[in-house]
Amino acid sequence: MESGALTCDQIDELLSDLIEGDLPDAARAGIEAHVAACARCAAAYRSLKRTVRFVRAHAGERFKPGTPGGQYFEFVARLMQDDAEGAQRALLEGIAGITDA
Repeated sequence: MESGALTCDQIDELLSDLIEGDLPDAARAGIEAHVAACARCAAAYRSLKRTVRFVRAHAGERFKPGTPGGQYFEFVARLMQDDAEGAQRALLEGIAGITDA
């Protein structure tokens, strides 16, 4: 790793800013170069982009509780509220509900 280069963990923290276009040009270029060269960060970027796209597309919808979409919506809503415990509970309930179906 070059001196001054960001680690994958540091890149993870900046992916939201990259998606939102909230980075200075030089930082954006460096992060995009890292994501292009790093399979781990590229996968994290694609996953976060899909999540953001899903949340934006369904922001006004009300999912029925107990459905996979409802569980995912609850999980994402809890994450966005920085409620990691609630997010984990929603995720586990969703997995249990999907597996039981």
